[in-house]
Amino acid sequence: MLSYLSLDLETTGLDPETCQILEIGAVWDNGGPIEELPTYRKLVTHQQYTGDAYALAMNAKLLKEITRCGGLDEWHVVTDLFNWLVSCGWDQQTSITLAGKNVASFDLQFLKKLPQFDKWLKFSARCIDPAILFWRPDDTKLPNSETCYERAGLGTVAHTALEDALGIVKLIRKGVSDLW
Repeated sequence: MLSYLSLDLETTGLDPETCQILEIGAVWDNGGPIEELPTYRKLVTHQQYTGDAYALAMNAKLLKEITRCGGLDEWHVVTDLFNWLVSCGWDQQTSITLAGKNVASFDLQFLKKLPQFDKWLKFSARCIDPAILFWRPDDTKLPNSETCYERAGLGTVAHTALEDALGIVKLIRKGVSDLW
């Protein structure tokens, strides 16, 4: 079985040039029972926060948690994620397959801005987006997360990094099992 990393970020906005990562959530899907899969959640701290008003407002609870509990600074996030991936069984040589809604076009662009990202982490050029598993011939575009959840019977999107990463695993497993 292909092991993959389901990854989600919460950020201060949509532009990786001007906005920042607040939270990283990940699930290493190694084929085991969902409730036993290795999970990763880290808050990311910054000396100063910049971003879009809507995203800062949407993540107000998360910002309060960062203020109260702290987190890792940008310099330590990459090595921390690297060490967690190794503990999950990653051999450090094989490119990791990422999974998520918009993971290649959004999340990965933010991760690449982290210091020494390319030195420590190696991701495959191919990513898994569960939208294709819930696309219907009469759709005019690929379904968003909310539509995928609805069609899979999984409830609603949480908009927290770890819960959304776990939701991607559930979507992929449901969509693939329906195919076979």
